[in-house]
Amino acid sequence: MTVLKFYRTILFVCMLTGLTAGAKPGGLKVIFFLDPECPISNAYMKEIKSIYADYSAKGIDFEAVFPVATVTETDIKSFLKKYKTTLPGNKDLNLQKVKRYKAEVMPEAILVNSAGIVVYKGAIDNWYYALGRSRAVATEQYLRNAIDETLSGNPVIKSRTEAYGCLINL
Repeated sequence: MTVLKFYRTILFVCMLTGLTAGAKPGGLKVIFFLDPECPISNAYMKEIKSIYADYSAKGIDFEAVFPVATVTETDIKSFLKKYKTTLPGNKDLNLQKVKRYKAEVMPEAILVNSAGIVVYKGAIDNWYYALGRSRAVATEQYLRNAIDETLSGNPVIKSRTEAYGCLINL
């Protein structure tokens, strides 16, 4: 392998994983797909608030996306106010973000790197392990691990997990 091919390979891997020289955490974004009427979305709000507080302080961007046709901007504001969070929330007009990130359920988390590549997609943690089935406490923190691995400059070990919750109607 020539030096030029080696350099191009390294550059390509860095682009795929979001690792670039001097990369800043501000290039990372977490997107939560939520529904105010979904019991599992509501149950996860304490953990979502905690993740938002812990990682927005490190420069990571966050957005709550509401892909439900009947949800209004007022509903979104009321939902976020109910949980006393400043997490930015927006309606997903025409399900553009659902389609782009292939979100299927609510809640579901997406971690996007500075190159716009999805480095994690799935459950927030393993609290819910099947539809209607949950553990007393989560034992694996999928989203937190993915954020920490990305911030450390490492590839995300578990880049996909299955999220359980309310289906997104396409």
